[in-house]
Amino acid sequence: MKKLSIAVLLGACIASPAMALEHEVVIEHAAGTIAADYAGTVTVETRQVGSAGVAGRPSTLRCIWTASLSVERTAKVGDTLNSRRSMTGDDVASGSRPGWCQTQANAIDRLVDSRRETFRMAMLELVEQDRSAILAEADSLRATNREG
Repeated sequence: MKKLSIAVLLGACIASPAMALEHEVVIEHAAGTIAADYAGTVTVETRQVGSAGVAGRPSTLRCIWTASLSVERTAKVGDTLNSRRSMTGDDVASGSRPGWCQTQANAIDRLVDSRRETFRMAMLELVEQDRSAILAEADSLRATNREG
């Protein structure tokens, strides 16, 4: 009896940066004007699943991809406060392509790029969530300045 070996690649992950986003916010506060700069980076991770088909059988190879958003914030209140914060949005976009991940890299990059507005909206949601953290830091600074 012949035994056929079928290569099954599971969990072969590749991560690559796909695009960068930027956003600026200015907030008026009693402690002073708060200037916040946000820099977002989209990272695509791929995972190879399935197997190459033997003669006469279809291939089940698929490349599963997931795109996540990482946002770094730098906020300044005058010369007194310089604050940094990191935020992430996992699985902002995802999908799959037939075949090997290595041969689908350009197609996946085009899919991610076509969803630029989705990533922009995800970044703006993180910026809005961060607003309360910035205001709390500025309030803390103001309270510290009053006590000191």
